[in-house]
Amino acid sequence: MARIDDVFVSGTFGNMVFYRRMGKACARIKRSHIKQTVATKKRSINFGIAARTGKILRAGLINAMPNPRDRSMQSRFSGAFAKWLGQSDVNTLQPCEPVPYLTNFAFTKEDTFNERFKVQFSVNFTSTGVEIRIAGFNPVRNISAPAGTVSVHLVIAVAGVKPAKGVAAGFASQTIEIPYSDTEIPPKILSFAISADPGTLIVTAARLVYLGVKNNQKPILNKKEFDPAGVINAAYF
Repeated sequence: MARIDDVFVSGTFGNMVFYRRMGKACARIKRSHIKQTVATKKRSINFGIAARTGKILRAGLINAMPNPRDRSMQSRFSGAFAKWLGQSDVNTLQPCEPVPYLTNFAFTKEDTFNERFKVQFSVNFTSTGVEIRIAGFNPVRNISAPAGTVSVHLVIAVAGVKPAKGVAAGFASQTIEIPYSDTEIPPKILSFAISADPGTLIVTAARLVYLGVKNNQKPILNKKEFDPAGVINAAYF
């Protein structure tokens, strides 16, 4: 790279490009031709699809994300979708459940949701939408929590997207407050009206929020190591 002093003209002259970088006048040779392989072109296209799809999904799953503005998480999330997509044509993707890389994706870097919430659950797709069945459990025995916890919020969020069209296909979330005690919690069924239409990717995420008690209120216990959240299921139809 050359650097020009005194007189400076910006723009292109022949195969030379004159520009400023960090306040300095510079020049470089313009490459006349850049050859891309078919695989390179496909990866480039799919990278754009992954970034767009990841943004739509994050908007729909925001209630289950401790820090939705975390750039590192955003990049990893879109990257997980890109890994699954690979060099495939988004218009000819085959139905898949669970979707690799996206299923069990962790929004945080500490212990995962499944490690903190040791309760059996299943994600099912019906004619009316998404149904999540949670088995009965004992909170103290089946939920790992920090000292001072009096209750736990279980947040479940579901988001759908049509990757080929780049549009959302619905999103919803529900929160269950669980007293952190030795009392058995009965089985629960949560329903979300998001249809599994052909060409739709449906992602289900979950998060645990721990609450303590102070001055007759229940503040959130902000402990970095106790903020489990992530994808519990991803399916493509």
